[in-house]
Amino acid sequence: MELKPGAKLGPYEIIEPIGAGGMGEVYKARDSRLDRIVALKVSKAEFTERFSREARTVAQLNHANICTLHDVGPNYLVMEFVDGVPLVSPSNPGPLPLEKALEYAGQILDALDAAHRKGIIHRDLKPANIHVTKQGIKLLDFGLAKQQLSALGPDDITRAAATAEGTISGTLQYMSPEQLEGKQADARSDIFAFGLVLYEMLTGQRPFTGGSQASLIASILKEQARPLRELQPLTPHGLEAVLQTCLEKDPDKRWQSAREAKHALGWMARQTAPAAVIESVPPVVAPSKTLRLWQSAAALLALVALGLAGWMFRPKAEPPAPVTRFQVPLPENTTFDTYLSLSPDGRKLVFTATQSGLWIRDLDALEWRNLAGTEGAQSPFWSPDSRFLGFSVQNQIKKIDVAGGPAQTLGAIPSGVVGTGAWNRDGVIVFGGRTGGPMWKISQAGGIPIALTAMDSARGDRLHALATFMPDGKHFIYLRFGSPEASGIYAGSVDAKPEQQSRERILAVRLGASYVNGTLFFMRENTLMAQPFDAGRLQLRGDPVPVAERLAIVGLTGVFSVSPGGALAYRTGTQSANYQLTWFDRQGKILSTFGQVGADQAIMLSPDGTRGVVRTSTGGTGGGPGDLWTLDFARGVRTRLTFRQSTGSGGVWSPDGSRIAFSAGNIFDTVYEKAASGAGDEKELLKEPGKIHFPTSWSRDGRFLLYHIILAPKTGSDLWVLPLEGGALGARKPVLLLGTEFNELNASFSPDMRWVAYASNESGRLEVYVRPFVAAGPSGAPALGEGKWQVSRDGGDRPKWSADGKQIFFDAPPNGTAKMAVDVKANGAAFEAAIPQRLFLSPTDGGWDVTADGKRFLLAAPPGGQTTAQVPINVVLNWPALLQNK
Repeated sequence: MELKPGAKLGPYEIIEPIGAGGMGEVYKARDSRLDRIVALKVSKAEFTERFSREARTVAQLNHANICTLHDVGPNYLVMEFVDGVPLVSPSNPGPLPLEKALEYAGQILDALDAAHRKGIIHRDLKPANIHVTKQGIKLLDFGLAKQQLSALGPDDITRAAATAEGTISGTLQYMSPEQLEGKQADARSDIFAFGLVLYEMLTGQRPFTGGSQASLIASILKEQARPLRELQPLTPHGLEAVLQTCLEKDPDKRWQSAREAKHALGWMARQTAPAAVIESVPPVVAPSKTLRLWQSAAALLALVALGLAGWMFRPKAEPPAPVTRFQVPLPENTTFDTYLSLSPDGRKLVFTATQSGLWIRDLDALEWRNLAGTEGAQSPFWSPDSRFLGFSVQNQIKKIDVAGGPAQTLGAIPSGVVGTGAWNRDGVIVFGGRTGGPMWKISQAGGIPIALTAMDSARGDRLHALATFMPDGKHFIYLRFGSPEASGIYAGSVDAKPEQQSRERILAVRLGASYVNGTLFFMRENTLMAQPFDAGRLQLRGDPVPVAERLAIVGLTGVFSVSPGGALAYRTGTQSANYQLTWFDRQGKILSTFGQVGADQAIMLSPDGTRGVVRTSTGGTGGGPGDLWTLDFARGVRTRLTFRQSTGSGGVWSPDGSRIAFSAGNIFDTVYEKAASGAGDEKELLKEPGKIHFPTSWSRDGRFLLYHIILAPKTGSDLWVLPLEGGALGARKPVLLLGTEFNELNASFSPDMRWVAYASNESGRLEVYVRPFVAAGPSGAPALGEGKWQVSRDGGDRPKWSADGKQIFFDAPPNGTAKMAVDVKANGAAFEAAIPQRLFLSPTDGGWDVTADGKRFLLAAPPGGQTTAQVPINVVLNWPALLQNK
C-alpha cells in the first residue's frame, strides 16, 4: 500500500516517495526522534526473524562508502538518505573517464573490503546499488540481497530459480557463475560483480549479454568478456589483466579479496604508463605531419589519464605514516609453543600454544580466541584471502575457517611430521616437514600429497621446508637444510618435477626466509634482516639492513612473520648462543652455574656424574651441527673433544666413562667413538650412507648402543641397536628394534638392561613407553619382548632412568619444559608405573640431564634461569618505513 506524505510509520514521517525496489516502495522520511532525513524501504510483507537478525548484523557496518542501515522495523528498513545518482543509468550510460572510473573503483573496493572483513557479503552489487554523491561513492543494500527474492524493477532481470544445489537470487546480469549454479556466494562473488561494474564504467557496455535469461546465463558461465582495448584503445595494458582476473569463472582464480584487487589496480596505475603509451600508438611507415600530431595527442592523453590514476592511488599528501610499535600479551594460562603468523591482510595474528592449539586475535581487538578443534596444531599458515588457516597435526595437514567451523583434514604424508606451508591463489598448498624430507604439494580441496622436490644425499640434504610463494603463484622459495656448504634458500616451481627443481642457491643461510612485497626477510644470527629481492629473476638486489634484533629462534626459523599489509610480528627470546649451563634441584631452584654463557645444547652426564659432554652449535642456532666438549665439574674446565664442526648428535658415554659415541659426517651417516680424554683418533662404529643417526644410550655391560634414525622412507624415525662385541667394522650388523608407521626415538636402556624406554607419537602426540629388551631374541639377535607400557600421561619425550631403575625422568608439555618423574617397578615380566609427577617447569626446552640419584638437573638455560614462556609478541605497523630510514 502506497504511503502518502505526512503518514507515519512508527517514529518516521513520510515526506515523499522516491522510488521502488525489489523489496517494495522507497520513501524519503524524517526521523521525528533525531530530526534527521532517512530513506525508508517498506516491504510488501513482514520480515522474517532471520532477515531482521541479518539486517542488524549489516547495521554494524560503519564506512564512508557504505550506506548506513539505522533501524529495522517489522516490515521496513531505515537507511541513511543518500543524495546522489546511480553510478550508471539509462540517462548516464557511460563510459566514464578513466581517472573517474578508477577513483570510483578504489572506493567500491574499500567498501567491499570493510564489509568482507566482518563476514558480510553484498551478493547483489550492481550500478543501481552504487550511488555517486558529492562526497563520493555510496554502496546500498549491503548484505541484504539474498533475502530479496521478489521481482525487481524494469531494468532488472531478477529471478529465483530452483537448481540442483540451491536457489539463485540477485540481478542476473551482475551475478557470478557460482551464484547462477546455486552455490554459496562469498567475497569472491562480490569481486566478480565488481569486475562487471568496472567493465561497464570503462566501456559503457555490459560484458555479458543475451536475448533471454537462458542465453544470458550461458554467456556468463561460458563466454569471455570482449577485451577492453577493442572498445577503448587507450586502455592501459595492465588494467586488462586486473579486470580479467576479477572475471575469472573459477572463484579460486580471481582476486581473493577486495584489498588484493585494489593493490593490483594501484600497482597497474603506477607501473604501466610507458607500456600503455607505446601500445596506444600503432606503428606506421612515413607518417604524415598530421598523423604524427594525432599520435602525439593520443599519447599525451594516455599519459594524463595514467598520471591521474597514479595520483589517485598514491598516498594522500600528508606526512609519512609513522612506524607504530606495541606488544600483544599472550592469553592467560597459555604457553607460547613454536609458531606465530600474520594474515596476508595484516589484520589477524595467530600463534600456537602448547596443548590448546591455535589462538587468533584481530590486532584492533582486545581478546584472543581459541580455535576449537586445533589441539596439537603446529606450523600455521594462511590462505591468500586471510579466511582460512592451514596447519599440521603430526603427519596430517589440515585447514580451518577462522570465522568458525570444524577443521578439515586435507591429507597426510607417509612419514615424518608436517611443517609450515604456503598457499597460492590457485589453491595449491606447498609444505615441508619439521623432521625432514622433501617439499610436498596438495590441493586446498584435499587429496594425496605429491613430492615436489627431491632429497639430494650427495649434498647432505636433511629436509626441505619453510616455503614462500612469489607473486606469480607458481614459483616459491624454500630452505634446503643439510651440509653447511649446500644449506640455503633455493627456488622451486609447482609445475616442475622433483628432479627439475633448481639447484642454484639464492642465499647461504641455515634458517628459513620469507618473501613479502619485493623484500626477502631472513635471519643473521638472532637479527632479522631485509634485502630487496627481484621475484621475477629470483635474485637478491642491494644490501641487507637490520629490521629487528634479539629474535627467538626455534628449530630452523626465527620466530617472526611479515604481512603484505605492512605488519611485522616477532618474539624475542633466549638464543642458543646465550645459554648458561645451570644446576637445578628437583623443585626447580637454581643451585649453581658452570662455565660461561655460550651455545651449549645437547647434554649428557658421565655415569659417575663428575663429568659431562655437551654439543655446542657452530652456527649459534641450537638445531645446527657443531662440536663436542667435555666438562670437568670439579676443576671447572671444558675441553674440546671433536674438531669437525659437523657433529650431529650429543655425546653418549660408555658405561665405564672412558669413551664417548656420537654421529657426524655427511648428513650424520656415521657413528663414531672417541676416548673421553681426547687422546687418539676417532673410531668408526657404523657407517650407513643416506641414513641419519642419533645415538642415545649405551648399555651398562658395554655390549649395545641404542640409536634412532630419521627420515626412513616409509616409517619415519625408527629404533635400532648396534651390537659392539667382536668383529671389525662391517661385521657388526645393526638390528631394527622398532620401525612402525609412527615415529619412535630417544630410547634409553634401564640400568639392568631388561627394559627400553622410548618416545613414540602413535597416540597422536609424543608419549613415553617402556618395552622389554632381550639381548638374544629367537633369532639370536637383540629384540624387544612382548608387552608395552605407557608411563607418561599428557605427553612426554627424552626419557632417562635413575641409577637404581626405580624412576624415569622425561620432558612433557608445555613445549617440553616440564620436567617429570614417574615411579616404576618391574615384577618378573610385568611392569608397573605410578602417576607421573611434575617436578618443575624449566626455563627452556633445551638440553638437559639428571644425576644418577635423581636429585640434580643440569640444563642449558637462559642466564638467571628465567622462563620466556610468557614473553609478549612484538608488533610493528608500517614496516616498509623501517627500510626507507636505513
